[in-house]
Amino acid sequence: MMITGEAAGVRFVAAPPAAGGRRLVVVWHLLGEPGTPEAMAEALPLTGVDAWRLYAALPAWGEGPDPVVGGYVPMVAAAVAAMPALVAAAREQFGCDDGPVDLVGGSAGGHISLTTAVRRVVPVRRVAVVNPAVRVEAVVEASIAMGALDSYTWTDAARAAVEPWDVLPRAAELDVPLLVVRGEQEYPAFRPVQAALCAAAPDARLVDVPGLAHMLVTAQDVVDVEVTAWLA
Repeated sequence: MMITGEAAGVRFVAAPPAAGGRRLVVVWHLLGEPGTPEAMAEALPLTGVDAWRLYAALPAWGEGPDPVVGGYVPMVAAAVAAMPALVAAAREQFGCDDGPVDLVGGSAGGHISLTTAVRRVVPVRRVAVVNPAVRVEAVVEASIAMGALDSYTWTDAARAAVEPWDVLPRAAELDVPLLVVRGEQEYPAFRPVQAALCAAAPDARLVDVPGLAHMLVTAQDVVDVEVTAWLA
């Protein structure tokens, strides 16, 4: 049974725990596939975690001609800003406890989860991210390599806009356990920053999954098992 709701303009679907747990897991989907809360809940059901699983929808892509300054960055910023309201809504609607929450995300959703934890936007217990975006420059490089962007010209203004969203310089401040699940076929631009993140974070584990591409469309069962074990 999935329950729908909205908080701070962010739509979500929530799945109740099997054994009555009151913990909360907030899950953010990818920009690609799975690209909706419902699809993410199907790909990563996390039924072995005795907690409410709230699958949040990425905010709308920002407006403006610049896909970084006007698109990606405002989307991530809006999601991070919505986190307190999402947690409050889960506690009010579902009776979740007031303890720290678990965060899960894939790609851009991973960027949101990591930023939320590093900035301590809400109290966090554990983080699990799948093929996460860590640095916006790597997102741009991967987007060009895969043909989603023809090219991008970095200006001083653009570099200033993305600097606050670079997780790597603050990785040492991540004071909660971190799991990074990385696909064997992950974007080459993402791999080194993900490795650097795990090397810099005080309590991090990197798991490489054979056969997994960037999009979470293969090896879903393996990823679900890894994340479930991390959060259980």
